[in-house]
Amino acid sequence: MEKREFRAVIKYLHMKDLMPKKIKAKLDNVHSTSAPAFATVYNWVNKFKRGRTSTGDAPRSGCPIEAATPEIIDKVHDIVLTDRRVKVCELVEATGISHGTVISILHEQLGMKKLSVRWMPRLLSVDHNSSIDSKSRHRDHVTISKQCLEMFQHNPDKFLRRFITQMINGDYYAALDRFNNILKKKRPHLAKKKVFFHQDNARVHTCLVPMAKFNEFRYELFPHPAYSPDLAPCDYFLFPNLKKWKEIQRAAHRRNRGLYFEGLDKLYYSDSLKKLENRWIKCIELKGDYVEK
Repeated sequence: MEKREFRAVIKYLHMKDLMPKKIKAKLDNVHSTSAPAFATVYNWVNKFKRGRTSTGDAPRSGCPIEAATPEIIDKVHDIVLTDRRVKVCELVEATGISHGTVISILHEQLGMKKLSVRWMPRLLSVDHNSSIDSKSRHRDHVTISKQCLEMFQHNPDKFLRRFITQMINGDYYAALDRFNNILKKKRPHLAKKKVFFHQDNARVHTCLVPMAKFNEFRYELFPHPAYSPDLAPCDYFLFPNLKKWKEIQRAAHRRNRGLYFEGLDKLYYSDSLKKLENRWIKCIELKGDYVEK
């Protein structure tokens, strides 16, 4: 297939509300060796979102854009985070800037180098590394907030029905089978659907045992940026109120505490999840900074 034909397929699948990753997967299934790169799919989906209808190449004049603007840097970073095997030529095509500018952004602005065909953070001095980590962490927050916001706004009601957030420790992961059984009883409509499971990314939460269980239960781990309690319902909504609840403080047994939480109105919990939308929006507006309220 020619470029224009691939673009027509991307446009059609985008109109069917498919995400760029799913569009790329469908193209790979049919055209495994000739399908466009993810960066190209990502770029054209964004063009169609902005109202473009033509699948042909726009007329070009002059030299490629050389300015490494914050918007261009963020776009390069988003693409690399999504596909660490992306090629420089694909980034050039997706952004419209020159080969040299892309290289400069990757090495100097993002502090990355290619290691075993993947873009990885470079080993830097402590001071420089701290600066790069801070910028990278902010970009991660923005990127993940955009992904989460897009998933939520696609169908808010369906999202809330499938969304589960848990704050559980390593010992509790041994009882994930019990949790899954309880979930099926409380939410039978999720028995044959993929569940969005939200948790922070502490090491105990991402080790092999829970990951294997999540795969077995067909749970889809919801993306969550590192060091961001402001985007975790348990942290910004549940825990701050614990000190106010004298009933909880007097409840010495975990079961009593569980009964207390079960007695709260469902709207109490659904409201906390609905606040996520506003927090993702604020995180994007603040360029990844901490969201106070």
